[in-house]
Amino acid sequence: MTNDMQFSSVCGIDIAKSVMQVYKVTSDGVVSNKAVKRANFLDEFRNVPPALIGMEACGGSQHWARELQNLGHTVRLMSPKAVKPYVTGLKNDKNDARGIYTALAMGVREVPVKSAAIRDLALLQTMRTKRQREKVAKINHIRGILSEYGLVMGKSINAFLAKAGSLIAELKERVDVSSYVVSELITLFEEVKGSILKIQELEKNIQSIARDNRQYELFLSAPGVGPITAATMTVLLCNPSVFKNGREFATYIGLAPKSTGSGGKNIVTHIPSKFDCNNEARSLLVQCAHSICRLQHKSEWVSSILMRKPKKVAVIAIANKSSPRERG
Repeated sequence: MTNDMQFSSVCGIDIAKSVMQVYKVTSDGVVSNKAVKRANFLDEFRNVPPALIGMEACGGSQHWARELQNLGHTVRLMSPKAVKPYVTGLKNDKNDARGIYTALAMGVREVPVKSAAIRDLALLQTMRTKRQREKVAKINHIRGILSEYGLVMGKSINAFLAKAGSLIAELKERVDVSSYVVSELITLFEEVKGSILKIQELEKNIQSIARDNRQYELFLSAPGVGPITAATMTVLLCNPSVFKNGREFATYIGLAPKSTGSGGKNIVTHIPSKFDCNNEARSLLVQCAHSICRLQHKSEWVSSILMRKPKKVAVIAIANKSSPRERG
């Protein structure tokens, strides 16, 4: 359990859009559980002795955490999945706040409170990811429409950009195709090219912010790691101390196998599914592992594991070994 003797009170806060629920236990043992309006929320913690405050890491939590830290309090954010087992009773704000307090008292692993620069870096990465998904969706949409007219192209983005324009022009000359369909395809194709340019701009902005963080260059020096992966690691490990060791970080991003068992007998099973880990970070590190496998001059360890293990198993092992915390 966490040591709360140094604080005047320990609070579990369930934040929301308009009303915050504050469950507070003072050092004298006085317990309260009350709702506080958003406009009065910070006043509740202004000009009071330092408190230990726990919140779920959800929308708006980073903002409130920084504001409370500026008032002199210690804030620990926790994953909602980690807090959920400690919430008992019916689903309501009071029970949620008490569950957050209990999770805090039991020492659930915290989520780092991001600085302003790390916050901006994380949000730019989120914007890039969203635009990437929209780009892929539009490309697949165009491919699907063209295939209805018997027009196909290679799978790569370069093949799409090289052929899509000419295929749409070819479609425009056909008498059996509505001009409305062609017009829509032209618009979609222009949107795809615009998305690519915007993604490139976002990547430059991400690198510009990341360069100001000393850890970025360290991550960038790892074999196979590019600017986007290094920036992602900079965000994930803005406070490395939240992970006890490299194994815990590898488990968090889904590069360590799960285990199950009872009665003193544990069985190692499989790598977690994409819903049980940080799938984006894992995907980036797996891509880095693939690039390491393609190197002409590989390390002895990489060459050895590629010879001994199936390719997919070896790639996961290489990605695990390449993760920042595993590198020490």
